[in-house]
Amino acid sequence: MQLPALVVEGALASSVQTANELRRASPNAKIIIEAEQLNQFNDQSVGDAIRRLPGVSFPRLNRSRDIKLRGLGKEYTQVLLDGRPIVDGDSSRNMEVDRIPTIFVERVEITRSPLASQDSQGSAGTINIITKRNFGPSGGAISLGAGHVENFGTAGDASGWTGGQAGPVKYFIGAGYQRRLLEESSNTYNYNSTGPLPSGTAPNRATIQDQKRTFDEYTALGRFEFKANDANTFIVAPTYLKTEEKRAQSENRTNAAMTYVDRNTTETRNRLRESYGSYFEWAHTYNNFVSSRVFADVQEAREETARDSVQTTYNATGTATGTVPGYTFNPITLTRIAPGAAVTAQLNGHTVETGTGLNRLTRGENDTGRTDGSRTYELREDVFYGYLSDSFSLLGNDKITAGVRVEHSNTATTDFSGLQTERTEIDLNPSLNYKIAVAPDVDLRAGVARTVRRPDLRDLTPTVRESSGTPGSPDTRGNPNAAPEKIWGADIGADYYFYDKLGILSANFFARSFEDKLERRLTLGYPGKPTRWISELRNAGDGHAYGLELDGRLPLRALNMPNLTLWSNATLVKTELTDPQTQQTRRFAEQPDAILNIGLDYYVESWRTTFGLNYNRAFSYSQDILQTGTTTTPLVNQRTEYNSLNRVDFSMKIALTPNATISFSALNLTRPMFRTRHTTFTTAGAIDSIVNYEEPSHSLYYVRTSFSW
Repeated sequence: MQLPALVVEGALASSVQTANELRRASPNAKIIIEAEQLNQFNDQSVGDAIRRLPGVSFPRLNRSRDIKLRGLGKEYTQVLLDGRPIVDGDSSRNMEVDRIPTIFVERVEITRSPLASQDSQGSAGTINIITKRNFGPSGGAISLGAGHVENFGTAGDASGWTGGQAGPVKYFIGAGYQRRLLEESSNTYNYNSTGPLPSGTAPNRATIQDQKRTFDEYTALGRFEFKANDANTFIVAPTYLKTEEKRAQSENRTNAAMTYVDRNTTETRNRLRESYGSYFEWAHTYNNFVSSRVFADVQEAREETARDSVQTTYNATGTATGTVPGYTFNPITLTRIAPGAAVTAQLNGHTVETGTGLNRLTRGENDTGRTDGSRTYELREDVFYGYLSDSFSLLGNDKITAGVRVEHSNTATTDFSGLQTERTEIDLNPSLNYKIAVAPDVDLRAGVARTVRRPDLRDLTPTVRESSGTPGSPDTRGNPNAAPEKIWGADIGADYYFYDKLGILSANFFARSFEDKLERRLTLGYPGKPTRWISELRNAGDGHAYGLELDGRLPLRALNMPNLTLWSNATLVKTELTDPQTQQTRRFAEQPDAILNIGLDYYVESWRTTFGLNYNRAFSYSQDILQTGTTTTPLVNQRTEYNSLNRVDFSMKIALTPNATISFSALNLTRPMFRTRHTTFTTAGAIDSIVNYEEPSHSLYYVRTSFSW
């Protein structure tokens, strides 16, 4: 007897199927998440939503703005908005993704193995955030949300969009506002060693910091496509992002014995970030076999940061002994000009594409409040590129995409004293991607590609910025002569789709080989400051990373529970680097060994309600890195221990009508505490100092309603 087919209803199921169909059609290895999955937990920003995707983690507990893929540093992840980088005040070359509201996102694509047509950065992977573009019958949606951030206050958002087609014009227009609240309070405790541990430690100051940030963010996006005739289409896609941030911070510093507060510093920081620009494209079809695109991306951005502070010192009785006011103003200007052209031809079963263009990035900072000049410089970087790729099939059920990309970069940095440093690099980056359907529902994939990692923009100025001068808070210095890293990468994986693409099981093995890896080095003493620690960028040698990525989504049809779906993803990473300066073989800095997500979705058909639950874990790890000391103690070891972080999120989404929904979420219910312990050893192996750092986190409770037409 044949049982009737079980059909899973609900918008989430449809979203999963669409994502898996796009994933399977891609010529290179990708993970794709559609909007319904992404918005399931009412996250305000894309950053918070992305943390549940395979291999995603963040440098700190409360900071969902700098994505780390596969456990590697954020500098190895490339972030794009609709296929292009957005200029941002952040100096890491990536925009801070928490500025983008999830409500405007159609899907997120994580590229594991790049094509020749893509920028050569993104060694760990590229995250492309694709915004909505409703080009069907005219329609739109509005959304309102509000929530409570524990220990802080009320957050909220309001947005709307409309799109469709009017004659030869397809259009999408969206705008929104959101208020986000973020707490980054922390405590730091310093100790010196006076004898055998654990009793042999002496206090050496502590800082207790209360810090709260309020973000008022405005977003406007658009996309207009005008089809002049069958051969010519013109596209204009403007973007506007504005963030007004207010940070209120109070820091108490204790005396060396930690018996009383000897200094209090209160600071109010007001920061404005504004990015605007547009993408232009002319797409022309010559015939059924040849087409071309001419395009340009033009952007401008500014960041202005004003800090008002008051520093008050106290004696042991709590009497104020002095007050020092402070004010700094740090403006940053950025531009991006990126013209280019590409031609695609269909020739005897081959799809050949070639393209060329320029990516020009300029950045200027002018912080007259800093006498050290560390935040006053100008930078211009030109990257000229050209590529050629060919895609074809050998067996009918497979596809080979082979290509090569050439990038010629010229970077010129002028520091506050007028000293100019210029560096030129030429990189030849081949790529090869192969996929084959070995069964109707099973794909095998393999990819090999060479990528680069260019230094952080702020790391290209050689001026010294003074901090506390301790191992836990060292002074910093850039290095304009730091060479870009060259990275070879390989990915081999398999995808199995089932239950009408509602289910998937996937495994992917990856390897990366790093040449001239860039890392920061701690050094005790520098010219004029023999007793202060300094952190500076350098090429730390060659290294390797290996890992395994697993992800799956399993509707429990076999147990006659088709509306209950279990899903999970895990990333396991092992790294190794040999430092040519210290001759130490060690792991990469700040790289967790494992990241895990486990979740479930349960659709209650009679209630038209979808429940969601997610458990996220970043595993603990410890790293030992030799640092350069003095002539008498040339090498000292610093051990840093990181604790595990466990987070639980819950959601409930109700379809009130086919066009109206309301959803509730409770995020970060476990409230983990981020902790690190920095232990510096002498050459003889004795403990020299200890720095304990802790940063708490808080829950967010949110409700959002939306209506579409």
